[in-house]
Amino acid sequence: MRLLILSFFILMLAACSNAQPIDEPEPETAEEETDQENSAENDEVSESEEKPEEPELEPAYDSTGNVDVLSPDFHKDYLNNYYYNSYSGIERGMTKNEVAATLGEPSDEDDVPVDEVFNDIGVRYSSPSDTVEQILVTPEEDISLDKVIESFGEPTQDLSPEDTGTNVRILTYQPAEDANFYIVVEGDEDDNVSLIYPSYTSNAAVVNEDNVLDFISAYYDKNVIDMSLINFEDPVLNETEGYFEVPFVNIHHGLTGHFRVWLYGQVEYINENGEYAYGEFIPYANGEIK
Repeated sequence: MRLLILSFFILMLAACSNAQPIDEPEPETAEEETDQENSAENDEVSESEEKPEEPELEPAYDSTGNVDVLSPDFHKDYLNNYYYNSYSGIERGMTKNEVAATLGEPSDEDDVPVDEVFNDIGVRYSSPSDTVEQILVTPEEDISLDKVIESFGEPTQDLSPEDTGTNVRILTYQPAEDANFYIVVEGDEDDNVSLIYPSYTSNAAVVNEDNVLDFISAYYDKNVIDMSLINFEDPVLNETEGYFEVPFVNIHHGLTGHFRVWLYGQVEYINENGEYAYGEFIPYANGEIK
């Protein structure tokens, strides 16, 4: 109605003044608006379809311990995970015979600070159990640290022998600003890669009241222990020492104790006598437990 009155007024004014009326733009119809909305949605869908999906990473190692260190699959995977005691089919707790059954017989390499070498994989064993404690990458071929930077990207730190107080250069790669671990690329006297392995930092603060039980849960997962029979009390923060104390009771057989969860991610089991029994470092990066 308002449009009809306005049009009538314009026509009357034109008749009185002999002026040409100004054409009013026609309002968009509901059909036109719908077409525009559909077109915009189609553009958004088209843009999302054009974004290529990240290809799934392939293992950078084979069944005999050869590791393609300079491949994108290696650094995209290894630099973002804490492969301290599990890599290339080797797990913490394996015996020497089990490792040999997985990777074959070890080589005679003796100039690398590990217990056994399987092509590009180094293994350290714990004592006195003589079972796997740590797995490292130790390239058989000569790969310069500069070549590593070219492949991996700029390191978080590039430490000279003067910085480290040793005779070798070391690169470190931290996966995220909030990470409590980093990857070490250790050189030799010729500036070639000697060892690649993860390490943790005690300067990070990744544990809080909201996620402290998640860290304890990860401890149980790593040690394949059933957590369903455990009742936990509320965590108490010891600000002076920098850890949460979480008392618990096993409702199945009545055992008590507590967990000491350090702010940087170390989880320690303290038995009912107040004695340290076992500890496990829980890696964290990009807002999640790894």
